Amino acid sequence: MKGLYEVTVDRGEDIRQVLSDYILEKNWEEVFIVGAIGSIIDSAYNAPADNRIPMNLVTVECPEAAELLSFHGEVMKRERMDENLARVYRDKTSPLFIHIHASCAAGGGAMYGGGLVKGRAFRSIRIFMIPL
Repeated sequence: MKGLYEVTVDRGEDIRQVLSDYILEKNWEEVFIVGAIGSIIDSAYNAPADNRIPMNLVTVECPEAAELLSFHGEVMKRERMDENLARVYRDKTSPLFIHIHASCAAGGGAMYGGGLVKGRAFRSIRIFMIPL
């Protein structure tokens, strides 16, 4: 597909760091993440703790290896970020705002998901994206 790019996160690599490095190298302003396939480990996910706005988030950790079931989102330069999201996502360590929603299945059928806070590739992860 024309305009579709792929980056591979190798075993043990940090997903957000690999994405950030790749997008900064390409000098893209904004990217839509179409999906990904692979396995993840040491991941954590944010989800709303209640029904209030602004959101109050709770983080759930998944320390074991798991298969990705869904993975999509947006990445943009921080200055393009919506101010409401900026109030919720306060991490300013990257020049990019990485906003990924993901879900995974771990051993025994345990399911995890929400806004991806962290994670590393267990075996590998192929991420597919389109620059906007």
